Amino acid sequence: MQELARRELSRRHLLNFIQYNFKNYKVNWHHRLLIDALEKVERGELKRLMVFMPPRHGKSEICSIQFPAWFLGRNPSKEVICSSYSADLAVEFGRKTRNLVASPEYRNVFKAITLAEDSKAAGNWNTNFDGSYKATGAGGAITGKGADIFLVDDPVKNREEAESEVVRQSKWDWYRSTVRTRLNPNASIVFVVTRWHDADLAGMILSNDVNKEWTVISIPAIAENDEQFRKKSEALWPEQYPLKELESIKNDIGLYEWSSLYQQAPISSELQEFKNTFFKSRKLEEIKKLKTRCFVTIDTAISKSAEADNTGVCINWVDSENIWNFKAYKLRINPKELIDHLFYLYETHRPEKLGIEKTIYLDTLKPFLEDEYRKRNKFLPTFELDHQQKKKELRIRGLIPRYESGSIYHVEGEAKDLEEEAVRFPKGVHDDVLDAAAYQLQIAEPPMKEEAEEFGIYKHSYG
Repeated sequence: MQELARRELSRRHLLNFIQYNFKNYKVNWHHRLLIDALEKVERGELKRLMVFMPPRHGKSEICSIQFPAWFLGRNPSKEVICSSYSADLAVEFGRKTRNLVASPEYRNVFKAITLAEDSKAAGNWNTNFDGSYKATGAGGAITGKGADIFLVDDPVKNREEAESEVVRQSKWDWYRSTVRTRLNPNASIVFVVTRWHDADLAGMILSNDVNKEWTVISIPAIAENDEQFRKKSEALWPEQYPLKELESIKNDIGLYEWSSLYQQAPISSELQEFKNTFFKSRKLEEIKKLKTRCFVTIDTAISKSAEADNTGVCINWVDSENIWNFKAYKLRINPKELIDHLFYLYETHRPEKLGIEKTIYLDTLKPFLEDEYRKRNKFLPTFELDHQQKKKELRIRGLIPRYESGSIYHVEGEAKDLEEEAVRFPKGVHDDVLDAAAYQLQIAEPPMKEEAEEFGIYKHSYG
């Protein structure tokens, strides 16, 4: 009776199925979290799932071997495609899944399910109910097959591939042209990914997911904050990888590899040039009580396409102590909308200068803007920002001394885009808002000396 109960539970639940196949399977809370999500995928309740977890913590065994076998046992006429960075690795997943389906243990759980006699290749096999499993390399063509479950397990091999813009673009093209077009109605996609880069395939998908369809399970090896199941600085699976072992791995592989492979964060906080401690905030009401001068700088993209950069905007109120107070944000706008936004900024904040990147301003905006001057009978104090004065990274790094000296504040709740770009600099995908802030170095000035003296405050000088 106990054996029959175990078999029935294995048919119903993925964790029981895994434990039936592996008698001494070690279960941690992160396995249960992942398995719960995969069961929702099987029930059709979850259509898009991404899994970011450290190496050797069980994610591929669960997602790419055990899950497809259990899924086909419960849905023997459905189709599964499994992909990885190489066809060989995908076929290896297929071989292990096939062998599991062919095992006596599997037959105990799913009595009616067997491999089709005429289709048993490791990377391409069928069930006796016309269900199928296909293994393929990420980037390869898939013909004649659909997918009710499309599994992608590490589409990028290593950092070298991830750092290549050509490779990243090819994976993105493959996802759009192959993965999305192979899906059957009501199909699900499961990504098991190492986060090598902000603009890796997972990053591209999430940044272009306007419908917010994806559920993301992202669990670092060492907790960076208090979580539901552990405290900050605790190991994910201490019975298997205690904190001391994880710290040793970190020392051996280096911070960049550690951050991507084990922490699911392509940029490590220990390597940030702009530290989180730089960011101090003030309420806008507090700033408005000060004697200030206002300057606006804009780093333009002039495009609303999904692949284009954003337009970065930085509004800076410079007070009598030469403290800069930033409100900064990003926009996706076309040239006409940008011109409208320039007039809005001027009418709302009355900046002394509206700085716009020189080449874009001259080549694209200037004729249209001057036409709007005449139509609206308003002339804006535009200033041409020199993008050739310094290389972008050097220009942006020019902000660091000001942050370090405590002479930059962020308007409370109004600089999130700037902070997100700053902590990822210089490895982040976007730096448009950060560059807009850096352009303040070309135009921002404190109140005049006589104005400062009225308040009993003398002008500070910063290099």
